Amino acid sequence: MDTFHVNRLCTAAAVLVSVLLIVPRPASSESPNGHRGGVLNVALEADFPTFDPLRMGALADREVAMSFYDTLLNIDEKGNLVPNLAESYTASDDLTSFDLKMRGGIKFHDGTLLDADAVVFNLKRLMDPKNHCRCTADVAVISTVEKIGPLEVRIHTKAPAAHFLAVLTDVAGIMASPTALQKSGADYGMNPVGTGPFVFKEWKKGNYLEAVRNPSYWKKGKPFLDKVFYRPIPDEQVRMSSLRAGNVDVMLVPGPKDVAEAENAKNLQVIDAGSLGTVFVMFNAKNGPTADVRVRRALAYATNRPLLNKVINHDVYKVANTPFGSGLSPHEKVDGYPNYDLKKSQELLEAVGKPVNITLSVQLGPLALQTGQVLQQMWKRAGVNVEIKQFEQVQHIQNAISNQFEASLFRWPGRADPDLNVYQFFKSDSPRNYARFSDPKMDQLLEKARRTTDPAQRDVVYKSISDLLTQQMPYLFLNYYTSYMLATPKVHGIQKVPDGLLRVDSVWKD
Repeated sequence: MDTFHVNRLCTAAAVLVSVLLIVPRPASSESPNGHRGGVLNVALEADFPTFDPLRMGALADREVAMSFYDTLLNIDEKGNLVPNLAESYTASDDLTSFDLKMRGGIKFHDGTLLDADAVVFNLKRLMDPKNHCRCTADVAVISTVEKIGPLEVRIHTKAPAAHFLAVLTDVAGIMASPTALQKSGADYGMNPVGTGPFVFKEWKKGNYLEAVRNPSYWKKGKPFLDKVFYRPIPDEQVRMSSLRAGNVDVMLVPGPKDVAEAENAKNLQVIDAGSLGTVFVMFNAKNGPTADVRVRRALAYATNRPLLNKVINHDVYKVANTPFGSGLSPHEKVDGYPNYDLKKSQELLEAVGKPVNITLSVQLGPLALQTGQVLQQMWKRAGVNVEIKQFEQVQHIQNAISNQFEASLFRWPGRADPDLNVYQFFKSDSPRNYARFSDPKMDQLLEKARRTTDPAQRDVVYKSISDLLTQQMPYLFLNYYTSYMLATPKVHGIQKVPDGLLRVDSVWKD
């Protein structure tokens, strides 16, 4: 793995984002000097709808995009913020101004220069309300973006934003060729052009996407592979059998049963990248039966989470009670999270005074369906009738966006800053507040966390946020989500980055 150096030291406020918010994990023992050549076949759980940063957001498209895109900043295996396309970054003392300096000489795959103009173009495109970016919740904090030098930009935020630099490690930090964006227009998402280690070549929807080595990649000596094929295989059993047979080299997002089996297999590697996120049931806090907090809490008391985790997850994951995975410093046990208590559940439902019937939406796939069926049985014991409906991943997400659900099972892989795990989902006016949860106290706490620079004080605020979520229960947290990957013995160089994304620039094969 390349080592990056920050040319100018960040202020203490910015350093808290880059260093102190994530619990360190051991670095990979893989050698940075890999073998050149070879083809990597990667199996994913779902197809990828688009690679236009305006529309990206699902795990599958983020995984694939790592091959032909780079982000302005990145996180390393210890969870620290590190330079990427931007070789240095600074923050003002009041956390309302952020300067980035780009590396010189980097070009997009179509020959367009990556400079300050390209960065400003990309960020303004995401910020434009007419474009309805899925990342609006991330970029809404930006007030202006300006060029202050050939390779330097300054980003002003509307309010203090302790979390902001971490935003630039995700979709909002992806840089796409301005030339290609203007040339392709609405079709750009099918023909992405970035600065990444591989160049987009061919995409057969539902079958595979092929990317070929970028010979002019800015990271010296990388990538090692000649080609990468990404293959969407929704059926978990087929993905696993394909890996065992050697038809694919890497399996992303394996189920817990597969992880447990692979840990005892001699011919498979288990890569544990860490935990930033959660698996949860999201309740519609505005419409339907779950608009009543008593119903939400009753369902929480009716859920035996340790038993669910054992039956479904084989105890591969840990039972959750906060929105912060174990890789984030606010991760701690909250007081009074509803543990299994059938009597309390029934008392709350009796107080509601009418029968409760709920539709539980889950994604296609055996794991999601089995989880839904166990919840259905548990909730039925409390007196709640549950109908399960399954949807393909894209439709499942769209139903949440359009408020077409009552209770919905989701997985959030997590992000590198605690703010990105809560603000966008629980702020009253956030476009990603799919639960339609609104609480003035929550809004105040979320804003306070963004203004707080001291890490210890910030953790106290996030503890209060977790406590309020426990009381109001817009989400029922089931387990913390650990980012696992499975691979054959021939694969080397997989980085254990806590966001769980496969950095193919460092991967090589025997």
